[in-house]
Amino acid sequence: MLVLTRKANSSIIITNIFDEKGQQLKDIEINVFSDNRIGIEADSSVDIYRSEILELGD
Repeated sequence: MLVLTRKANSSIIITNIFDEKGQQLKDIEINVFSDNRIGIEADSSVDIYRSEILELGD
């Protein structure tokens, strides 16, 4: 796991993302807001889940 600390109103960009067919997807942008919210902008084929949702299936 990579842990990054960011100041409020900053962002992280993840690039060079490919799907299972080898097609390059658009960059993922993670925005950090001042009230501890994050915003994630990603290709529609990228699944994004909160960890507690995934734990329900265990």
